[in-house]
Amino acid sequence: MDLNKIENLLELYFEGETSLKQEAQLQEYFTSDEVAPHLEEYVPIFGAFAKAKETGFNRTLELPETKRSYKWIPVAASVLLCIGLFLTYNQKQGSENDLGTYKDPEVAALKTKQALFMMGSFMNKGTGQLEKLETFEETANQIVK
Repeated sequence: MDLNKIENLLELYFEGETSLKQEAQLQEYFTSDEVAPHLEEYVPIFGAFAKAKETGFNRTLELPETKRSYKWIPVAASVLLCIGLFLTYNQKQGSENDLGTYKDPEVAALKTKQALFMMGSFMNKGTGQLEKLETFEETANQIVK
C-alpha cells in the first residue's frame, strides 16, 4: 500500500473522519509485516483492535433482580387516613353548627356585639403601649432642644 495514503488515512482516523472501509485498510496494513519504521508505534493499537474483534464477548451478563420497592405505601396510607379524617370531621362539624349562621336575628346581633367588643379590647391593649412611646418622644424632644 502507498505510504502517503496510509499516513493520510491515519491522520483522518485520529480526526474521527474515516469510514469503516478505510479503518479496515488501516487495520490490514498495521497487522501485516510491511509496516514503515516510523509508523511502528501504531502497530500495538491496531493489533489490540484485531485481537478484541476476534475474541468478542462470550460471557453471560447477570443482571440483578429488581425488587419492588414498597416504601411509598406507608406514605400513601397516611395521606389517605388524613384525608378521610378531614372529610369525616368536616361533615359532622358542618351539620351540627350549620356553618356558623343564626336563625334568630337578635342572637346574631348579640354575637356580633360580643365579637366586636372582644376585638376592641384587644385593640385597646395594643394602643396602651403607644402612651409610653408618646412619653418617650416628649422627653427626647426636651433633651434635644
